[in-house]
Amino acid sequence: MGLHAAARLPIAFGPIRSRRLGWSLGINNVWPKSCTYSCVYCQVGATDLASTRRRRFHDPRDVVAAVVRRAEECGRAAQPIDYATFVPDGEPTLDLGIGAAIRGIRAAGLRVAVITNGSLLWDDEVCDAISPADLVSVKVDTVDEATWHRLNRPLGSLALPVVLDGIRRFAAAYRGDLRTETMLVAGINDDEPSIARTAGFLGALEPLRAYV
Repeated sequence: MGLHAAARLPIAFGPIRSRRLGWSLGINNVWPKSCTYSCVYCQVGATDLASTRRRRFHDPRDVVAAVVRRAEECGRAAQPIDYATFVPDGEPTLDLGIGAAIRGIRAAGLRVAVITNGSLLWDDEVCDAISPADLVSVKVDTVDEATWHRLNRPLGSLALPVVLDGIRRFAAAYRGDLRTETMLVAGINDDEPSIARTAGFLGALEPLRAYV
């Protein structure tokens, strides 16, 4: 998909019924598929725009306006919204405008959730940007370097110890609803020793919920 076509995708979509978040109004704040990973199980497919460099995809004021407009439409239709959720086809923290968008959406009276793979949480600016969110869900599939490369297929500039340390520091400082997500893939990270090591890391984060 070309950049111009990607930019025409709706910023706000749904709401969609989510087992984890209730009625979730989705937010496309990056172009598909802009990501730091290319996970083997990703339903979106291979990563087209692989990068760890943050950039501005949309004016955050446009993101806020699109979400508020869709929320107002839902209100007129008596459709509830539990969260406005940053869950694009890619990694939402690649967006330099995510912090301003989160603050603007919360100011409009909506609760905000961010679904992230956690790969950029070593960056203090990323942590500061998403800290105002009411809920942050962080992906941790493994704590083993070889398994991480096989399963999540990160960009070469990323290092797992740095990523995990960033997740630890964010979890310790974050005052909202912290959750984690772990995808188990047969023959890759579902053996008992791997699960035990991942569970130990997750337990130390003390998330409100850990989804597997």
